[in-house]
Amino acid sequence: MHPAYRDLILSRVRSAVGAARAARGISHHGLLGEIREILVRDLFRPLLPADVGVGTGQIISYTGQTSHQTDVILYDRRILPPILFQESAGLFPVESVLFTVEVKSKLTASELHNANNAAAELLQLDYVHGYYDAEGVGQPHTVTKAVSAVFALASDLSPGDTTEIERYAAMQTTEPAIQLICVVGRGCWLWRQSSWVSVTQLYELGEVVSFVSMLMNTYRDIAMTRGNPRLRMLLMDT
Repeated sequence: MHPAYRDLILSRVRSAVGAARAARGISHHGLLGEIREILVRDLFRPLLPADVGVGTGQIISYTGQTSHQTDVILYDRRILPPILFQESAGLFPVESVLFTVEVKSKLTASELHNANNAAAELLQLDYVHGYYDAEGVGQPHTVTKAVSAVFALASDLSPGDTTEIERYAAMQTTEPAIQLICVVGRGCWLWRQSSWVSVTQLYELGEVVSFVSMLMNTYRDIAMTRGNPRLRMLLMDT
């Protein structure tokens, strides 16, 4: 550990979380996206590598499927390009998408249920081949699908009561569609193989640092499974 490096990271996290919390008081519908914008601008973009793009919008597949609106989309710039309508809002080919993050001002059972439905929907999107033979025929290969996450500034659960993971476990009976959950001040949980792993909080906002670290530690492994999908598959009838 390098204390100065960690302190600089923490200062950025503290600033981003503080600004997002201050924006929670906004009630005007047109400004509800301010929390997401703050987190994208001050938390995700500064701390993620340059080859990871950050946007918002809908995720699409080569078979014509389209997801619901997604708060934060982390994608690999090197795979397939998104079509942006604004600086960072647009349509994102699923082959490029590494993570999705649903941002919640306060996590409730209803909000968690909606996030789970969106994550389950994302798992149904079709991925185009990323490897081809000499004749250009797509070859079967294993793809690690986009990982769905939830990032919340607060929870309606009382401290010491039911945990977020216990509440989520009660909602689903199969492998969870959401595989990473962070609630500021409460904890960070990662689904690993067949169980939830709780990240130990060693310092203030350590759960947020852990959340971003998990994105950074795994994005290359996910991207490598995508191969080199061809843009023409999104442009031609299949």
